[in-house]
Amino acid sequence: MNRNLRYIILMMSVALIGIIIFQAYWISNSFDLHNKMFRNDVNMALERVLNQDVEVSTIGDIMDFRDSTGEPITIEAHRQAGEETKDQYFISREDLRRIIDKVVVSLATIHPELDEIGPRYKAELEGMRITTPFFLAFRKDGAIYSHTGADTSRFDKSQAVQRLPGIAMRKEQVLAFFPENRSYILNRMWLTLFASILLICLTAGSFFYMLVTLVRQRKLSEIKNDFINNMTHELKTPIATVSAAMEALVNFDAINDKSRSLKYIELSRKELSRLSGMVENVLRISTFEKQKLVLFKETFNVCQLLEDTAQQFQVQSPDKVQFNFDLKGPGYIHADKFHIQNVISNLFDNAIKYSQGSAVIDVTCARSAEFIVFSVRDHGMGITREQQQHIFEKFYRVPTGDLHAVKGFGLGLAYVRQILEVHGGTIGVKSQLGAGSEFTIALPEIQ
Repeated sequence: MNRNLRYIILMMSVALIGIIIFQAYWISNSFDLHNKMFRNDVNMALERVLNQDVEVSTIGDIMDFRDSTGEPITIEAHRQAGEETKDQYFISREDLRRIIDKVVVSLATIHPELDEIGPRYKAELEGMRITTPFFLAFRKDGAIYSHTGADTSRFDKSQAVQRLPGIAMRKEQVLAFFPENRSYILNRMWLTLFASILLICLTAGSFFYMLVTLVRQRKLSEIKNDFINNMTHELKTPIATVSAAMEALVNFDAINDKSRSLKYIELSRKELSRLSGMVENVLRISTFEKQKLVLFKETFNVCQLLEDTAQQFQVQSPDKVQFNFDLKGPGYIHADKFHIQNVISNLFDNAIKYSQGSAVIDVTCARSAEFIVFSVRDHGMGITREQQQHIFEKFYRVPTGDLHAVKGFGLGLAYVRQILEVHGGTIGVKSQLGAGSEFTIALPEIQ
């Protein structure tokens, strides 16, 4: 069982890690794809803005030349975005050099109107449902200029870079930097991220629940086997005792000896009564499981019931138990007297069982707010903190080193807790190993 459980845990862990790695890889690829689409969109938007009807400054001055007849030739260079010059002129090499020199000088003085481009670019992006903030800058001859005074070093990572429209030799560029592009992309991917995280959480939760169920089933299997062993041992003892008594009556002529007959009959009666009590404990738990318990409530003094129940134990075992009472009663409650007495009997019985030698039991009872609170304290072997978390579970028995050193099925305290819960009461335990245990019960006081 342990080996199979380890294999299951290993396979579940490998499967879960594989799912997480696959989801991380898928999300990373999806992010890269969205980032690429984002860059394409913002670049296209910037290109459209720069090619709109934004007038570019006049590129050159009016230059005066003469043709072969001596008549002056006027060349004017006026450009609008999206227009092309198709006129052809035949100019000498020397004149062409003069023209180029003038054009280059004029280009050096041109600066893009970023204040005008910014609002147009923002409107273009909003039309594409891109609302993340951005900064614009101008790059010329390797130098970056920002009209807002922003840190220009971050523009090296600009998501959008477009050359200013104009003649081919122009190398000036407009840069657009989006500082929150990662957050924007992740927001666009929220459904993918949510679905992936939900899938991982559901898978991990299912694996964890399956693991807890397997561990619980293994524990229940061990408890079941322990219960069967204990029950077999406990049931064999009274049966063997009664069989021996009957055999003595028949085979040793004890039937003609009245005193011996009564002795064997009384012994058989006690063992059968104990056997009946064991069966009754099992049936009580079964009744609770099927939720068929019927309570017959009445009003009675629980402090007096504590004293009466203690007297019964003293009559049965006068040399094995001593009770010390601190009853600040009366304490009246409205409950099923039969089941409450069984609760008290279980606590007394456990105190005697887990005491070494003669048991000394301290019993208190008093009113506290709207409750009647009573406690049962022994000076026995005590219970560890870890064991205290399980003592109210069905079939659980405090380990004593010998499986049958303390008789019982492990049903007593489970029954006690269930009875108190249906009566609106509570039970708590304080214990220290080697120093005994104290069980405190609170039941609603009758108003």
